[in-house]
Amino acid sequence: MSDRQPTDSTGPMIILIGGPMTVDDGSSLDSRQPVAEDTTSHVTHASLATSLLWWLTASSLVGRLLDSAGASAFALLVGQRSVVELRHDGSLRRTGLRAVLPGGTTELDLIRTSFDEPLPETYTETHRLESWNGTVMGTVGFKTKAPSRRWRFLKGSEFYLDRAGERIGAAVLIDTSETLTQVGDLLPGRYAEFEKRRLTGDNSVLVMPHTHRSESLVRGYLAWVRGGRPAAEKISAPVTTWDPTAPPDPVHYTCPVPIEAQFGVTGLVQDGEWRDPSDLEAARALLQARYDLKIGIWDLVGNPTLRSALLSSTLQAPAPAEVAPIPAGAAQRAQKRVTARTIEKAEAEHSLNQIATSFGPLEVQGWKRPAERRGFMRLPLTDDYPRWPGDDPFPLVQLEFEISKRQSSVSVSTILYNQVDVSQYVTDRRETFESIAAPDRCQLGNSRPILWRALGGWADDVDWLQRTTALAEHTRRWRAALQELCSQCRHAHAKKFQRAQLPPHDGEPI
Repeated sequence: MSDRQPTDSTGPMIILIGGPMTVDDGSSLDSRQPVAEDTTSHVTHASLATSLLWWLTASSLVGRLLDSAGASAFALLVGQRSVVELRHDGSLRRTGLRAVLPGGTTELDLIRTSFDEPLPETYTETHRLESWNGTVMGTVGFKTKAPSRRWRFLKGSEFYLDRAGERIGAAVLIDTSETLTQVGDLLPGRYAEFEKRRLTGDNSVLVMPHTHRSESLVRGYLAWVRGGRPAAEKISAPVTTWDPTAPPDPVHYTCPVPIEAQFGVTGLVQDGEWRDPSDLEAARALLQARYDLKIGIWDLVGNPTLRSALLSSTLQAPAPAEVAPIPAGAAQRAQKRVTARTIEKAEAEHSLNQIATSFGPLEVQGWKRPAERRGFMRLPLTDDYPRWPGDDPFPLVQLEFEISKRQSSVSVSTILYNQVDVSQYVTDRRETFESIAAPDRCQLGNSRPILWRALGGWADDVDWLQRTTALAEHTRRWRAALQELCSQCRHAHAKKFQRAQLPPHDGEPI
């Protein structure tokens, strides 16, 4: 008997996993309920996505789906990489998800190159990006570190899944991120994103935590498809102002920990329609309890004889209609974190104000301190240029000095990161940059190379005048060492604008 997903189905399958749970303070709620003061269901989503019980349920289903898809089938995971457990003192401890998933985990690296830069030899090309006039704007490709592993964490921007998802060929995509549910209204544009970046093929299977918000997204998407996929109207983004003095939002830190749950398949979409998930959940539960059974999950679901003989399915109970309060234990834990963050923020602000009085030597060298960011300075190394026509101008290359709680660092960045490889530039001149940083260290092998890093931050006893004086001397040498990089960026910027048949900026370097 061949266990395969029904071949007469059309379109991708969407499976939602959730249900009733008892959390750490003894209160009960259903993951599908709306939660008070939480319009995007962040509280229930965070609870499921980091729950060991949820992942045991999800992996018991996905493992059987992979078995039915063939020996080389794998699941692509977008989002969480850890689960949380409750310590005796009420705090949370994180454990890597790789310890939970059977069969081994690995990473799938998804990248985009710049313009006509070729992909590394070990990467598989999936798409070439082109501008309106046919200019190649980069290539999308991927590489799997250990191709034999059936659980693969996505590394890189999930934005490019719409260009690579079908070629990647995951049998199942598990999405525990909040990329498409956390921000903004559920409008046609969001449904189009959902379709392009999550439903990557006609036979694809998408698994998500079942929250009130995720169900709203899926049901809205189905209605959008039935309506002919109307195009999104151009709506101006709402103007929001960031208030650095505002306290953290407790909802952001609220994560109830399920200690008991009746998680299962609570939502199912097949053939573009919302379906009763009872048979699929009954098959999952049976195979999880009877791991010795060598019956495929689709055989159980699709064969009337096996279904009637082995499955005991009941109609899925609907989610409670009332709005659930935020569990008190999780709310108290979140409030403690908010209080601690608020105290730490006040301490940091006071310390950084004191440290800023020692920034004189850097300011003489041209370093600037943005009013909205304490403990941060930047040094433009070029004039300001627009990255794209209509963009606000910004330096092509700049140094950034940042003071954190326990360390300080200086990094270099460019807005043309897809055109000029700043990491390769500084790595090729490692000896020079290491000599500038000495006796401290640098870290050059990443997309935003750290040219200097030292222990000691705003919470430590540091002679800041001595430190900034030394950095001022380093600055003179960094300018000289990065001069060629600035020239490369100006050339790349001019070339890009020429390709777009637009006049380049004619500013001169500082």
